[in-house]
Amino acid sequence: MLIRLSKIISKLMIILIISLTNNSYSKIIYDKKNVIISKLDLEYYKQLHYQKFEKEINDSKALKNLVVIKKVIKNLKKTNPDFINQIDNNILKEIGDGSVQSETVMDTIRYFNIRNEFIYDYYYNFLDISDLEHVFKSFDKFELPISLNKCLTIFKLINFRSNSEFIKSYYENISSQDNNYEIVIDDKKYDICIDSRSSKIIEKEIFKFIDIKIDKNFERFVYENQKQK
Repeated sequence: MLIRLSKIISKLMIILIISLTNNSYSKIIYDKKNVIISKLDLEYYKQLHYQKFEKEINDSKALKNLVVIKKVIKNLKKTNPDFINQIDNNILKEIGDGSVQSETVMDTIRYFNIRNEFIYDYYYNFLDISDLEHVFKSFDKFELPISLNKCLTIFKLINFRSNSEFIKSYYENISSQDNNYEIVIDDKKYDICIDSRSSKIIEKEIFKFIDIKIDKNFERFVYENQKQK
C-alpha cells in the first residue's frame, strides 16, 4: 500500500514549522481577492514542499503555488464542504487535533492530501502490469533474495528489474494484500523476499510514476476549483 501523506509530512515536521513564528515573518506579501499571504505563510509552504518533494522551491514559484492552494481550498469549502471535512478528519486522525495552528499549513496539507487521493484512485483502480513494468525498468537493477523456506534462509540474489513473472506476482499482491511473492526457476518454486526497505523503495517509485500519470487530471481539477464561486 502506498504511504499516506500524513507519514510523509510528519507530526514532528509540523511542530518544527510552527516554531518559525516571530515578528520578522509577519509581513504581508500578497493580498488580492480575499487571499492574504504573509512571509511566514510562504516559509511554511516552502518547508512543507521540501518535506514532500525533497527539493527546494524559490519564493516566486512558492507564492504562485500557495495562491492556487488557497483559492482551491477556499472554494472547496464552499462547494464541497463534506469532502474537506473528510480530508480534515483523515489528517487529524494521524497528527492529532490541535496540532496545526496555521491555516496555511493546514491548507497545504489538505491540498497535498487531495492530490494523493487522485494517486490512490489510480493505484487501486487503474494501475496495470505495463505500469509496473515501467516502474521496475526505471531501476538500473533491482536485486531481491529468493528462498525455499519462507525467507528463513536465502538461496541467492536475483535481479528482478525486467522479470515478468515477478512483476505479475507483485501486481497480484496489490489486490490480495497477502505479501506472498513467488517465482518458479527450473521447476522449483521460490519465495521472493521483500523486506520493509525494499517495499518502501518500490512504493516510492510507484508513487512517483502515478504522480506523473494523474498530473493532467489533477491540473484540470485545480483549474476548475480555483475560480471564484
